[in-house]
Amino acid sequence: MVEGLRRLLELQKLDDELTTLEEEHRALPARRDAFAAQQAAAEERLAASREAVRLAEAGQRQAERDLQDREAAAAKLEGQQHQVKTNEAYTALLREIDHAREAISVCETRILEAMEATQACGAAAAEAEAEAKAARERAESGDRSLSAREGELAARIALLREQRSGVREQVERTLAELYERIAARKRPAVVTVTRGICTGCRVDIPPQTFVDLQRRKRVVTCERCQRILVLAEP
Repeated sequence: MVEGLRRLLELQKLDDELTTLEEEHRALPARRDAFAAQQAAAEERLAASREAVRLAEAGQRQAERDLQDREAAAAKLEGQQHQVKTNEAYTALLREIDHAREAISVCETRILEAMEATQACGAAAAEAEAEAKAARERAESGDRSLSAREGELAARIALLREQRSGVREQVERTLAELYERIAARKRPAVVTVTRGICTGCRVDIPPQTFVDLQRRKRVVTCERCQRILVLAEP
């Protein structure tokens, strides 16, 4: 019985490591997806910033074209000053010229604002470009690291499963089945008794149970949590 429990503890140790590694292995795709999502978000921000630059530049060009149109219109009006015949017509022409000059001033303001917007969008695009580049590098590096780790985990898991199979064959069938039934519901399935307390559920074990443990004649389980009990090494 003592040897069987030792093998059971060995089996449990293998199972614990297997569980940890298998959970990590299952989490690898999510980690890879996280890198891809970060890269996609950075690429999306870069595309948006480039579109903002395009619109800002288009706005600046339109403002410059409008300025040329207003300047041409003002020049045409100013060229008509010597053609008017009456004071009323001259006064009306001067008002039109003033309006044209005001329109020119508005266009010049628009151009300055568009230039500032283009500069700001360009700076934002440069920053987004750097972020996207960093995200691509992280994704590529992360994918390489995850692929390497995936191979390491697969190899280690395969080895542990082989070792587990060997240990499992050395455990008496009914004891192994008991262990596996308990492990399917709660872990660890095998716990120690320290100072008369089950370390699985932290409850005092009955005196007779402790005596049975000391005799080591049969498998003893905790009356409360049903885990397999073993005495802690002195």
